[in-house]
Amino acid sequence: EIEKRKIVVEHYKKRLEGIEGIRLCDEQPGVKSNYAYFPVVFDGYKYTRNEVFEKLAEVGIGARKYFYPLVSENKGFDKDLTAQTPKALAFSRNVLCLPLYAHLETTEVNRICDVILL
Repeated sequence: EIEKRKIVVEHYKKRLEGIEGIRLCDEQPGVKSNYAYFPVVFDGYKYTRNEVFEKLAEVGIGARKYFYPLVSENKGFDKDLTAQTPKALAFSRNVLCLPLYAHLETTEVNRICDVILL
């Protein structure tokens, strides 16, 4: 299953690497990935994370806003915590996890990427 998900991740990377405003997670030396998630950071892209989320939803593709909402934004938390964690806040506003599972077809990955890139 991990090897199959790795193939999906590699195809996403072929389509999305090097696109201005889209950042992908780097592989970490010495860490063997289980390819459970494919988070993408939309930072300065022509569409915001929320716009990409909506565009995907319009064509029946479910993506997930990762780290959203930020824990410190929930009731009962000190709002100063959010101000003290600007990087966490930025990620909570810009990260989207794209669909990823072992049997996700290359044609579907292309469809997802086409929606993002158009």
